[in-house]
Amino acid sequence: MLVDQPIAGGMAQGLIEVEIKFIPGPGTEERLQELGGTLEHRVIFRDTYYDTPELSLMRADHWLRQREDNGWELKCRGAADVLGPHTQYMELTAESAIVAQLCEVCQHRRQHLPS
Repeated sequence: MLVDQPIAGGMAQGLIEVEIKFIPGPGTEERLQELGGTLEHRVIFRDTYYDTPELSLMRADHWLRQREDNGWELKCRGAADVLGPHTQYMELTAESAIVAQLCEVCQHRRQHLPS
């Protein structure tokens, strides 16, 4: 599910990505086929992730990636008011929103470095 979500400090729009990960048990594919399921298409992609030598983005729970043949994305923690055993992330794809968020993260990290 993807929805527009304003980010802190401005009205830049991003996407919220809801991702569910699970490990299918033995026989899952066969059971899905018995229920009428078919493989519609398979998607394989390669992401290249970027960070500072100090891993500043990862420490701030931000993930800057270049998706093969699909541009840049910045995945960052979304609203803190999410209930339950999950974390909400925003996925920014507009260059201006990515740059603004990266500047905010870098400025925050600099302010909290030991002197």
